[in-house]
Amino acid sequence: MKKTLLIILFLIVSLGSFAQFGDFVVIGNNTGFKASTKANAKAIFRGKYSSWKNGESVTIVLPSTKSDNVVSVASQVYGLTVKGMQKYWLEQVFQGRSNAPVFFETDEEIINYVKRNPGAVGIVRASRSVPQSLVIQITE
Repeated sequence: MKKTLLIILFLIVSLGSFAQFGDFVVIGNNTGFKASTKANAKAIFRGKYSSWKNGESVTIVLPSTKSDNVVSVASQVYGLTVKGMQKYWLEQVFQGRSNAPVFFETDEEIINYVKRNPGAVGIVRASRSVPQSLVIQITE
């Protein structure tokens, strides 16, 4: 009985670490950190940083408007509609405040891009099989 309870507790704690932005996981490649606060993660996805502390350039990777989870990402990460998120990024880029994000239609494409590009940071559904080496733990 004790072993069963310990296994259940372990699974709850392990799975709970993936509930970072609702149903999403933040992933990154060579960002210089493996954990971040929720507020700092939102700042990263809003283009606050152009390079990481380790010198790598920041590349933000987001779901495209054709993605079935773009509405949730726009709402949970940006607090905006999809059109609002698009407008936000147009303003950032045209005002020279940030480089444009890279957009992909599927979580698998986002994961593969982040995996191949140092400095890339993205957001994907927690239900996807994400290499643990890419996961950035988010705390309150």
